Amino acid sequence: MILFHEKDCIVQIPFGKRALCTKMATDETADKDRRAYKVPIPGNKSVVVTYGYPLLLGVTQMADGYNFAVEAEEDSEVYLLLYRKRGREPFYELLLDEKYRTGRIFSVFMKKLNVTNLEYNFKINGEIYLDPCASRISGREHFGAEWEEDPHKVRCGFWSGNGYDWGDEKAPETDFEDMILYKVHVRGYTRQAKLPTGLRGTFSGLVQMIPYWQELGINTVELMPAYEFMEVVPPKEPDGLVSQKGKKDEVNYWGYGNGLYFAPKSAYCATRDPHREFCDMIRAFHKAGIGCIMEMYFPAEVNPLMALRAVQFWKQNYHVDGFHILGEGAPLDLIMKDGLLAGTKIMAEGMDTAALYKNRRPGKRCFAEYNLGFLQDMRRFLKSDEDMVPAVQYRIRHNPDDHGVINYITCQDGFTLNDLVSYNYKHNEANGEGNNDGCSYNYSWNCGIEGPSRKQWIRQMRERQMRAAFAMMLFSQGVPMIYGGDEIGNSQEGNNNAYCQDNSIGWIDWRGLRRNASMLAFVKKAVALRKAHPVLHMSESMKEADYLGKGFPDMSFHGERAWFCNMENTSRMIGVMLCGAYAKLPDGSEDDFLYTGYNFHWETRNIALPNLPEGMEWKKVMDTGDLTCDGFYGENGQVYERAVEVGPRTVVVLQGVKKPETERKHTGKGKKNEKLPGAEAKKTAASDNTVTEAENKERRSGDNASMASL
Repeated sequence: MILFHEKDCIVQIPFGKRALCTKMATDETADKDRRAYKVPIPGNKSVVVTYGYPLLLGVTQMADGYNFAVEAEEDSEVYLLLYRKRGREPFYELLLDEKYRTGRIFSVFMKKLNVTNLEYNFKINGEIYLDPCASRISGREHFGAEWEEDPHKVRCGFWSGNGYDWGDEKAPETDFEDMILYKVHVRGYTRQAKLPTGLRGTFSGLVQMIPYWQELGINTVELMPAYEFMEVVPPKEPDGLVSQKGKKDEVNYWGYGNGLYFAPKSAYCATRDPHREFCDMIRAFHKAGIGCIMEMYFPAEVNPLMALRAVQFWKQNYHVDGFHILGEGAPLDLIMKDGLLAGTKIMAEGMDTAALYKNRRPGKRCFAEYNLGFLQDMRRFLKSDEDMVPAVQYRIRHNPDDHGVINYITCQDGFTLNDLVSYNYKHNEANGEGNNDGCSYNYSWNCGIEGPSRKQWIRQMRERQMRAAFAMMLFSQGVPMIYGGDEIGNSQEGNNNAYCQDNSIGWIDWRGLRRNASMLAFVKKAVALRKAHPVLHMSESMKEADYLGKGFPDMSFHGERAWFCNMENTSRMIGVMLCGAYAKLPDGSEDDFLYTGYNFHWETRNIALPNLPEGMEWKKVMDTGDLTCDGFYGENGQVYERAVEVGPRTVVVLQGVKKPETERKHTGKGKKNEKLPGAEAKKTAASDNTVTEAENKERRSGDNASMASL
C-alpha cells in the first residue's frame, strides 16, 4: 500500500511496483496540489515525498533527505526507479508528473530516505537512462565489457564522500614556471607494468608509480579522462542523456566523448569504492609533492552549466589541482571567471586572457595554453626542414606574462616520440578504418628506414633525435609536457590514432626500462638540469634586452658569429645564451650563464660563443649526440672559448664557470665583467673578434624587428 496525506487523514491506495504520487483532479490551487505524501519504501519506515529543488541536478543529499532532479523534454513521461543493490529489477517506480516539473527539470524531494542499500535510474518515455550527474556508477566495473541486454544492470549509486578523511593533505601548488608535466592514460600506463595484477590499469596502480615519477623529476601528472565514460559507445541521444543501448565492438579507449562527469571511472578501480580510491590517489600524489590535472572533454551537446558544475565538483570534492578543458561544448569563459575555481590551474587549446585581465598582469598565472604551434615547429626543426629558425626562436622564448604555455612534441593524438623518428607515414590499419583515420601531417622522419630496424646506425640516429627532442622541450621557456612512455622509447607500431587500441598497441611497454636505459638516464638528467637553473624556466617573458644593466641581455641568439643569428631559409642552427643574473637561485644568488646550441644540419657545424665576464669560461655539460654516455659530463666537460663544435642533428648545453685559480693567476684576469663601470662592462661583454659593435647593434635591432613581426 502507499500512504499519502489527504487533508487531515491518511488514505490507503493499492501499492504496486509503480506509485503515482498524484491526487485525483480537484479544483484546488497549484500550491495545494504540491503536497507531501508518505510512501512506505522497504528499508525505510516512512518516506515523505514532495516536489524538489530543480536547480540541484542529479541527486543531492540534504539535511533530512535526498533531492532528485533530471532534465527531459516538457512532454516526457519521467519515472524515478529505485533498486536494491542486489536486486534485478526496480522495486519502486515514482512517476514525476506535471507538479514535479519546472521548465524541463523534473525534481522530487524524498524526506527520511535511507539509501544505504539503494541504487537508482531514471526511465524517460519507456527507456532506461543513467543520471548525467550521478556521482557513482555500478555495473561497469570491467573495462570494455559489452552492454547487457538487461537495461537494469547498470545503475547510479549515491554519493558517499562526505566522510572521507583528508588528514593533513596539502596541495603542492606548483607554479607553471616550475612545472614538469607528465600525461598518462590511467589504464594503459600500468596495464603491462610489473605490479600486482589487481593494481594494473587502476588509480591504485598510479600510486605505485610515484617513486618512478619522483626519480624522473615529475611534479604534475595529467590524467586522460578518468571520469565515467562509455568505452563501448552507445548511440547518441538528441537530448544529451545516455542511453543504455550499446553497439558491439565500438571501443572508446581514450574516453573522449559524452561522459558521466561526476563519477570516477569504476573500471579504473582496484577496489569497489571509486570515490575513496580516487581520493587516496590524490592524497598520495600531494604527499609526494605531485599535482594532478584532470582532462575533461565536453562535446557540443553538453549543457555548459552542467560542465561548469562538474569542474567545480572535482575541485571541491576530490581536491584536483587543475583541469585541461577540451571540446566544443566547453564553457571556457565561465570556468575562467568562476569564483570557486579562482586560483585553480585551467588549461586549454585557446583562451582569451587579454579580455579577462584587460591588460593587467595577474598576481599569479592560473591559465595555460596548449601550444600546438610548438609541436609543429619543433618537429619540423628536428627533421631539418628549411626556414625554421625564426619560428624556433619564437617558440624557445615564448612565455607570456599573463598565462603559461604547455610545450609538447608528442601526445596521445599522434605518434609517440619513438614512432616520430621511426615512421614517415601513419600505420593505423589495426583501427579497422582502412588507414583513413588519424592525421596525415605528422612532420616525422624515419631516419632512413620505415619502422623497426636492427641497423645500429639507424638505432643510434633515432636515439640522438629523441634526445634532441627532449632537449628542445626542456630548455624552452614554457611548461614541458612529457607524454608518458616517451622517456623509455614506447612505440605504438606507427599508429598515430590509437583511440580504440585497448591492447599492447595502446599500452606502455615497460620493457623499455631495460632496452632504453641510456635514454631514460638522459631524460632524468635533462629534467634535473632544467630544475636546477631558474633562468631556464622564468615566470615572465624574456625581453632580449639588458634591462637590469647586467652587461648582457637576459636572452640572446647567436649563430656562426656571436650576436648574429642567421635567419635565412637554409640555416638549420641557432645558439641561445641565457644570462643567469636575471634569475635567482633558492639561496638568493644569481644563476649561471647557460648556452644551448642547436644544430640540425646533417653535418657538423661551429656555433660561436659570446665572451663571458673576465675570469669565466664556457664548459660543455650536455651533448645529445654523445651516445658513449648518458649525454652529461658533470665536472669533466670540455672547455671552449670562441666557438663550440656541434655534431649533426645535435643539441649541446654549455655553462659559464669560473676559470681554475691557477689559470686566472697566469692570465692576470681576476675581475668580473659586472664589476666594471657600466659602459665599459657592456663593451667587454659584447666584444667579439669576428664582428664590430656597430654590426652587433644593427643585427640585434634586426632580430628584434623579426621577433616583433612574429
